[in-house]
Amino acid sequence: NADGKGNIRKEELYHACTTLKIPRQQIRILDHPDLQDGFDNTWSSILIAKILKEEIATWGIDLLITFDSYGISGHRNHRDVRNGI
Repeated sequence: NADGKGNIRKEELYHACTTLKIPRQQIRILDHPDLQDGFDNTWSSILIAKILKEEIATWGIDLLITFDSYGISGHRNHRDVRNGI
């Protein structure tokens, strides 16, 4: 919810998933107290890895697409997600 754009980003995600034919029931918006969006917030790669491992097992995921080591515009949270993956 950086810059208060959480609802906008959620709708963008839903639209992208519709385009990719991903069923809405397979979309999970995570609102974890230790993973709040913000340019000055650092996320634990260990926590991200744990959450992703559970999701991968639950949904039988065999492909992850993520950010490069820079993240979009250098956003710290983007880099943290990549490190968790």
